[in-house]
Amino acid sequence: MTKRLFIIIFGSLTICSFGQSPKEQLKVANAASVGLTDFYEEISFTDKGGYFIIPVTISSQTYDYIFDTGGYNTVTTDIMTKNMLPELMKVSVGSSNQIKSKIILSKVPRLNVGDVQFTDVGVFNFDFDEAPVIKCYTNGGLLGKGVIKQAVWQIDYQNKIIRLADKLEKMPNLGNSVKLKVELDKVLNPFIQVEIDGRNQRFMLDFGFGGFISLTEKTASEYKFATTIEATGEGAIGANGASKESMYVSNLATVKIAGQRFTNQVAFYSKSNNYNLIGSEIAKHFIVTLNFKEGELILTPIGVLPTDPFKSFGIDMNMNEKEIYISRIYKGLNADKIGIRLNDKVVSVNELRVDNLNLCDSFFKLRKTLHQTDSLDIKIIRDNIEKEFKLQKTELR
Repeated sequence: MTKRLFIIIFGSLTICSFGQSPKEQLKVANAASVGLTDFYEEISFTDKGGYFIIPVTISSQTYDYIFDTGGYNTVTTDIMTKNMLPELMKVSVGSSNQIKSKIILSKVPRLNVGDVQFTDVGVFNFDFDEAPVIKCYTNGGLLGKGVIKQAVWQIDYQNKIIRLADKLEKMPNLGNSVKLKVELDKVLNPFIQVEIDGRNQRFMLDFGFGGFISLTEKTASEYKFATTIEATGEGAIGANGASKESMYVSNLATVKIAGQRFTNQVAFYSKSNNYNLIGSEIAKHFIVTLNFKEGELILTPIGVLPTDPFKSFGIDMNMNEKEIYISRIYKGLNADKIGIRLNDKVVSVNELRVDNLNLCDSFFKLRKTLHQTDSLDIKIIRDNIEKEFKLQKTELR
């Protein structure tokens, strides 16, 4: 609730009739080729709230892109225009919270990750206008599964390096590793098996989700969790905006992945979730090597980090083009008890004032403060009246 924003960017491709068959649309959407046959590259990445940001060069300009194992490749309208990309077809695309939109599908002749060039890359023209916060993470878009499948990738979180190579043998950090089978569905979504509270479940490996574990409502109904808290307001934020729905957070007894056992974990779920998700936080526990062409996920333990019980002030925040606001309230936690409400406009947190001229910087600073402190002085505006509240983090019980 303080570590995650619950952005789940792209999780489904919904085919509509615009003159092309589903097979033709998917062929373009996931198209990509790699121009080299012998390569090894190391790229520095930045962790922004759980989303891994890497440089991607299109023509001569470099953009910040989100590395997203569960998403499609995207470009902004600005990139489309500058590179005179063709409008090949229109499709209806839904994010994992099931909100859909009709957008243009095109191809980028060449894009580079470091010195590795990918050609004829299928891309969606997406500007994220319905989810302004995503623009704080990227000025380019998503580097998705169509490109990721063309190479072997390794996420080394401790060193903030993403490696890519043509062959698995070129990768370091494979000693003491465990191989998991990856099943790619028809749209190249990668699925693995993970044990949750003693029961194996099918999970999509989705780095477009910045947390650790998210469940579908159906999967959650199979368990009797010791503690579950409801949050009202916005659900997960997708490429097409945030749904209005309740979200739930539950304590898990154990999570087992690749022989490693994790405790003090929580799962998030809501009605609109399409898939069980393992998100980018897995990279904090393993060096993650993606070899999707061979149907493999290779996990090298870096030591199971001790995890404290989950704590929260009981609020989440989001932003629009004008302000930062309270987007979610967790029932029974501190914020709910003392009277903070949905859509309260945030003025300051611990005397850190929101700069309305630079909302992105303010948003990241506020998130960092929420994560690093156990007490909070927050000022909000409601009905043109400024109010101040003092918050304390509490455990999920």
